[in-house]
Amino acid sequence: MSDLNYRMKNIRDEAFKKKKEESNAIYSKMLKHKAEASARYGWDRIMEIISPDLRKRFFRQQQLLTNSLLENDPDEIIKQSEGMMRGITALVEYVSEQGFEELDPNIWITKHHKLGVQILIALDRDALAKCAAICQAEPPSLYFSINEIFCMVPEDTFDVKKRFKENFGDVRIVSRKPIDIDKESQRFIEDEILY
Repeated sequence: MSDLNYRMKNIRDEAFKKKKEESNAIYSKMLKHKAEASARYGWDRIMEIISPDLRKRFFRQQQLLTNSLLENDPDEIIKQSEGMMRGITALVEYVSEQGFEELDPNIWITKHHKLGVQILIALDRDALAKCAAICQAEPPSLYFSINEIFCMVPEDTFDVKKRFKENFGDVRIVSRKPIDIDKESQRFIEDEILY
């Protein structure tokens, strides 16, 4: 039986559908766990703090999860999602054991990928002092208040955003319709790359 026929048989199978729903729920739980860890410490910050060995093992686990998603095997997705949750827990424990404090909910943190600098954004006056302290403790870092960032954004940007909202309102997705990528791709021109 070809791989496509095998997949189509599984898609129609009720037991497969139930297992797929379970795997989707566990995968979503893992994503929430990751988001919580990111909110507590900042994901880029966690990746910088952890040991090279722990980082290597975590990336390996991430690769196993990616492979299971590509294979669309619900049992494997469940297994690897649970492994990722254990891995994320290990990362948070390691960061905590190293003495790093959780972020204030009024601080956003990210990394400038071109400069390699940690960027902290304070949402209020109290968080600004904490951002300054983190920047001193964890160089190279920069911090901004949210008001500074708003002052840097040209006023035209806000005007465009207001006009879009007036014309389109608050857009929200109410349902998604799966498409056949192979069928859709036939509508596009495929150019050859010239050497």
